[in-house]
Amino acid sequence: MTDVDIDAFILPELTGLAPAPASTPMHRAASQLQKVLPPGWRVEVVAVPPRPGRKDQPALRLVMSDL
Repeated sequence: MTDVDIDAFILPELTGLAPAPASTPMHRAASQLQKVLPPGWRVEVVAVPPRPGRKDQPALRLVMSDL
């Protein structure tokens, strides 16, 4: 049987819908944290450099305003 990726045929230019980002527990936590930060601050989910014997894990990075 052929595996067909239907999402590849949906063009945001035609539908007006932007592709939805993948939601992970880390992204949900970042979203909740973003809601309580002062204006100008932002939260980023970043990849941490791999360490021997450990799986790749994302981390939250707080970025302060440039003001």
